[in-house]
Amino acid sequence: MKKSYILIVLSTLLISGCATRSPVVVSEPQVKVKKEAVIKVKEKVVRPIAVTKPSADVIMIDHQYFKIAYNLKRRLPEYVTYQLAAEQLRSKSAERKNKFVPDPYLVDKDLPYVVTSEYNRSGYDRGHLAPSADFAWNQDANNMTFVMSNMAPQTPGLNRDAWKRLEDQVRKWACGEEKVTVITGPVLADNLPTLKSGLEIPQDFFKIVIDETAPKKMIAFLYHQTDKGNVLKERMVPMNNIEKATGIAFTQDFPELQSGKMRVPASLNEWKEADCK
Repeated sequence: MKKSYILIVLSTLLISGCATRSPVVVSEPQVKVKKEAVIKVKEKVVRPIAVTKPSADVIMIDHQYFKIAYNLKRRLPEYVTYQLAAEQLRSKSAERKNKFVPDPYLVDKDLPYVVTSEYNRSGYDRGHLAPSADFAWNQDANNMTFVMSNMAPQTPGLNRDAWKRLEDQVRKWACGEEKVTVITGPVLADNLPTLKSGLEIPQDFFKIVIDETAPKKMIAFLYHQTDKGNVLKERMVPMNNIEKATGIAFTQDFPELQSGKMRVPASLNEWKEADCK
């Protein structure tokens, strides 16, 4: 009878141990991802993100200055989010070094990652989602924007023209409104074309901007790989268009986006602009 009781207790403990899984927290690793390319990662938290169709393939990586919801199966970010303040943009102490590297957290944990050579001679740019220019106020932050988990394939016309204009506009809004939250990413649709390495090429990209100063408001955009020039007005869309396209329930991860808490969406002329130079 005593042996049977012990076996029952042990079985119960084993089952309960398998039923739950705590988030992974990693502190202060220094990972050498290639010769003479070391990035210090101060803190990382891995957890599932809120999606319409939950997937164990998506994790959240905290790079201190910005967070990446990363799709392990597709090796692309679902989205990248960060705050941008006028106070930061008034300081430009960092140098853009263009040292693209695999994400050191993914390398350290032996998780699927992208190497920079996958883009070589592909005709596509390594398109930043958290742009280098938004982090010109801190060298460590600026260096971190060059992790490949912060990239997605973009045509030169989009990356260097239309998308760059949108990024410039967001910085003007951050300077005028004092602080904004930015959520940006590719639309990971089905049956996308790929690079030779198999990395998918998104055909659309979104950007959501949240004004963090009263009266709060939000604006959203959906850009296409073929976009060039100033298409800001044409690419402004309702929030639910982006949720439908991506399958991500942003109102769950960002409760402030729920109706009644802010002006959604705000028209272009409601946003204050300024130059932080």
